[in-house]
Amino acid sequence: MGEISAFAPIRTTQHRRMLWLLLLVPVAISLIGVWVLDHAKAEKPLFSMTNMVGPTTQSLLAGDGLTFCTEDMGTPGNPICFHAARMPMTAMVVALGMRLFGDHYLRVACFKTLLLLLPIELCIYLVWLRMPLTGARRVLIAVLLMAPFAITAFVADVTNILVDEGYSYSLLAVAVALLLFGWEVWPVGWGLGRAVLFAAAVDGLYLSKSGMLLAVIALTGGFLLVERRAGLRWLVVVLIAAAPIGWALHQHHASGRYSVGTSLDGINLHKGNNAGFLEHYPPQRGDSMDWYDSELNRGLYFRDEWSFNDHHQKAALDYLLSHPRETLAGDLRKVNVLFFAVAKYGGTASSGARRVVEDLGMLIFRLMLWTAILCAIYLLVRTRDPGRRSLRVASWVFLSVVIACAIPFLAGFAYTRHVSVLIYPAALFCCRLLCNQNGSSNTNE
Repeated sequence: MGEISAFAPIRTTQHRRMLWLLLLVPVAISLIGVWVLDHAKAEKPLFSMTNMVGPTTQSLLAGDGLTFCTEDMGTPGNPICFHAARMPMTAMVVALGMRLFGDHYLRVACFKTLLLLLPIELCIYLVWLRMPLTGARRVLIAVLLMAPFAITAFVADVTNILVDEGYSYSLLAVAVALLLFGWEVWPVGWGLGRAVLFAAAVDGLYLSKSGMLLAVIALTGGFLLVERRAGLRWLVVVLIAAAPIGWALHQHHASGRYSVGTSLDGINLHKGNNAGFLEHYPPQRGDSMDWYDSELNRGLYFRDEWSFNDHHQKAALDYLLSHPRETLAGDLRKVNVLFFAVAKYGGTASSGARRVVEDLGMLIFRLMLWTAILCAIYLLVRTRDPGRRSLRVASWVFLSVVIACAIPFLAGFAYTRHVSVLIYPAALFCCRLLCNQNGSSNTNE
């Protein structure tokens, strides 16, 4: 993918107005989403937040790292003090929001929402630079960029301050956008800047969710394909490697063990691989898998977080090896949740018109995702034109990211929010297909 000498020439006033519209509509929808979903929590103390976000934020602000002690992992009567159970991004963003705006749920939620929207805004700008100046494709690209904001599963990620996907969704999207578009619209001489920006996005992705480690590897491979300068390749590899190495050092200092993951990885694996899994997966609408933690811990005592992790990891692996048929049946259910189901799993239950809107949004996502997947496969298998190398590379990047994002949840268990991080990358790949490949777009290729 070659560089161009400068950003594309000044577009028409109408085209610039479209950019402002594309940038402002997501902000408006997202802030409305924060109010709709969180206004009832306006007076809720942030330190009381569930999913371990409140306690880890409180510990971080007190200078004690990400430490919290709890029985909520299904160990009643056996509180475990966790030092290595959470990746840092969630607590860091919420802590920064509290520093700036105090213990005010709505203000911090708005802060997080706007901060994590910035990478999405950059995605939109990069696509806009390649968008045709006229024609039906221009309109369709604009629709694709806005379509995720009509999908409630995506808006939930944008506005949610409690789940890892609320932070990883935009970092994954901007890393993908930089690979699909950034190398063809960036000015000559900005190679170092775009490389550092890409590495920062990938590092942030990893630090938001340990399950994104495979996606980090896939994105790094994509960078090595699109960047031909050895110096920048080595720089990005070193910068990206710094995050897991630095996290492993922190984990050793905080908990006594080097780990690129967390001490909850074991129970997350066990929750998706145990004798009772097929009886309660996928969970009923509005339910989750957390209620079954106590069943996996019954009659057991754990002295610390790593003995807790190691027991569940071993139990899960033993089950995988001894029950291949049940494991396959469970994997098929996970595949359905990740790639086919229209119903939402692992979140609050909805009814009436809201449920219809949720299902329609998921249907839009499935159509967009499978269009992108099938087109990517076709381009890899059937396209041999050397002039379309950039499209084949884009296809490889997209498919590898999809696979890398899915594998951890096929190994463990999958909710709708686990796959929702692919909503914007799917839209971006569809936009990439629609952007002119023959030099007549609004860039000087």
